[in-house]
Amino acid sequence: MLKILEAVVLTCLLILVVVACSPMQVKNESEVTLAPSKVHEDCMELIQTDVLYYSFKTEGPVNFNIHYHEGAKITYPVTKDNTAGEEGRFYPDRKQYFCLMWTNPQSGSVRLTYTFRIEKQ
Repeated sequence: MLKILEAVVLTCLLILVVVACSPMQVKNESEVTLAPSKVHEDCMELIQTDVLYYSFKTEGPVNFNIHYHEGAKITYPVTKDNTAGEEGRFYPDRKQYFCLMWTNPQSGSVRLTYTFRIEKQ
């Protein structure tokens, strides 16, 4: 009986070590409708060791960017205009609130489906 208990405790400890050493992940999946000339943003705090994986698809071309604000200045590390879908990785160079942003330049509404995952090292 004692040997079984020892085996169970060791197995639980091993699982805890593996989970604790694995990079933490934060994931989001969303679907929205963008009206003409409207914007959708999803913002999150990232640090230098994070990796942001993102992908999206739309029913029609949109303008996409990843940006951040410093006072009145807006910096755009990633911009893609007139795209109906993208997939990529973003490596932040600073601790900052970054926003994924989509703008609908179309005269009609556009359905946007997107997902992102933040890998915390």
